[in-house]
This record gives sequence, C-alpha cells and structure tokens, in this order.
Amino acid sequence: MGARLRLSAAWAPIAVVVALTLSACQSMPAHDRSLYRALGEREGIAELTETLLLTVAGDKRIAGDFRRVDIDRLHRMLTDYICVIADGPCEYTGDSMLNAHRGQQISSADFNALVEDLVLSMEEHGLPTATQNRLLARLARDRRAIVDAPAPPSPELRQLILGDLPLSRYSAPRDVRGL
Repeated sequence: MGARLRLSAAWAPIAVVVALTLSACQSMPAHDRSLYRALGEREGIAELTETLLLTVAGDKRIAGDFRRVDIDRLHRMLTDYICVIADGPCEYTGDSMLNAHRGQQISSADFNALVEDLVLSMEEHGLPTATQNRLLARLARDRRAIVDAPAPPSPELRQLILGDLPLSRYSAPRDVRGL
C-alpha cells in the first residue's frame, strides 16, 4: 500500500536542516527584473538612451559638454549601465562613475539638466511615473561620484601610486643614527 519513509535518528537533524533551507529559498525574493521589463528590456533601454542623447544635443545648457564625446560609445555604455542597474542581464564594462566623470567639473546644475532631459525622454517613451521614479532613484546613487568628481592625480603622483618612481625621491632624509 502506501510506503512510509522512516528516518533513523541520525538523519533527522539533516532532514530538518534541508527542510529549513528549502523553505528559506522559497521565501527569498527572486532576482527582480521588473524595472528592466518596465523599461522595455535592452531594446527599450537602448531606445530611451538614444532619445536622451538627442535631447541632450538640443539642450543649450549641457550640449557643449558632449561635443568631444564618442556618442556611439557613450550610447552603448549608458545603455549597458542602465540595463545593469535595472537588474537586466547585461554587462557594464565601462569605468566607475567616479572615474568616468573625474575632473570634468560637472556641477549640480549640469547634473540636474541631464536628469531633466532624462525625464523628458522617459515621458516621450510613455513610461509611467512610477517606473521613472524607480530608475531615477537608482541613478541618484551615483550623483556624488559624478558631481564635482575630483581631477585625476598628476602623472607623477600616479606613477608614485603605481610604484614606478623611487620612493626615496619623495621621502624625508633618514638619520641613520636615529633609526
């Protein structure tokens, strides 16, 4: 008839651990890709990024800042970056936000202008306000790394950091008797 599973006393603790582990896995949230889907997945994000760059090109406040930028590369990097922060299955291979904006003297006004252009672009794509706010909240985390990002170190300091210069050049003379 019905077979019964019997566990020896030695296996009982293991069975409890397995049961607890399985129930914990079920209660853990799966990787949430709802923002990625709401943005239209990779294709929608690429279209949004293109609209943003076209909007920026017409924005007299910040268009000049993009004059010497490789727009195709920027489009690709920005698309990948937004895809990643929206929990999409993309890979961002660019610099950190700090390194990408280092020394560009981006002010709060410049940053806000870009955000305004992004909002206009999202509205043009018909994205709901809730979706816009979710994306903006994730992008806002990078504000500190972008606005007034410090200039890169001088070539000498960079070489010192990387170990290419003899440290004695930058060290105070040592008193052999005192050491």
